[in-house]
Amino acid sequence: MPIRVTCTKCHTRFNVSEKFAGKEGPCPKCKTKIRVPDKSEEVVIEAPKADGPVDSTGKAVLDPVKRKETNLSPVQWTLIIGSIVGFLAIALILRFSIGDVSQFPLWLMAVSAAVVAPPLIFVAYTFLREQELEPYRGQELRMRVGICSIIYPITWLAMPLACFAFNDSYETGSYIAAGIAMICIGGFAGMFCFEFDFLMGSVHYGLYLGVCLFGRFLSGVGLLPVTPEKVPNAGEVVSGTSWESGIELFCSLCTLLT
Repeated sequence: MPIRVTCTKCHTRFNVSEKFAGKEGPCPKCKTKIRVPDKSEEVVIEAPKADGPVDSTGKAVLDPVKRKETNLSPVQWTLIIGSIVGFLAIALILRFSIGDVSQFPLWLMAVSAAVVAPPLIFVAYTFLREQELEPYRGQELRMRVGICSIIYPITWLAMPLACFAFNDSYETGSYIAAGIAMICIGGFAGMFCFEFDFLMGSVHYGLYLGVCLFGRFLSGVGLLPVTPEKVPNAGEVVSGTSWESGIELFCSLCTLLT
């Protein structure tokens, strides 16, 4: 077996027959006199020994469990992209088929928000999950996606509830209150279902919310719901703003409690 030799001057590497082991000779390139290492001086690098049990030959009995990478198949990508594109296409079609925005069916908006949730939640988890952790698979993954697919559409109820709290009026205060409630609920749902931290859970929910808002925009109903304009009748006294009504209600409750 040839011996690998490196010249100490020009650092040229070459092979020498093992019969010259321990002898000296000139480097074939720079002619510097070098010594061929003996066979006993050969450095042997051994593979690290396994920590687990071994058989009589020293071979590991237990093989390490290799982590499987979670890659979406072409069929899964087709279904996910098709459902999202279909959702946006239907929203765009409704924009031109429904003349009066006020007549837009609320049940259709609710169904659309529920249908688009599973593919968005699944693909968002695939990209946002911690790569060092073992991913969820099979029945467990479907269960967690299903739970989020129920909670995420329900968060839209924060909008009408905030409107009711602000004297049946959509305005800055109601939008802020609804937005905070939606992000908090969605963020905590992502935390408990997919072991995200709150920030990453909010990002996971935000991707779903962003697609839904874009769908509202395409359908022509507007990014956010608005309060229909009411024309007061003759002699009708127009009440103050919802902020003022809210403050008055709070003061009244404090008076009753004290």
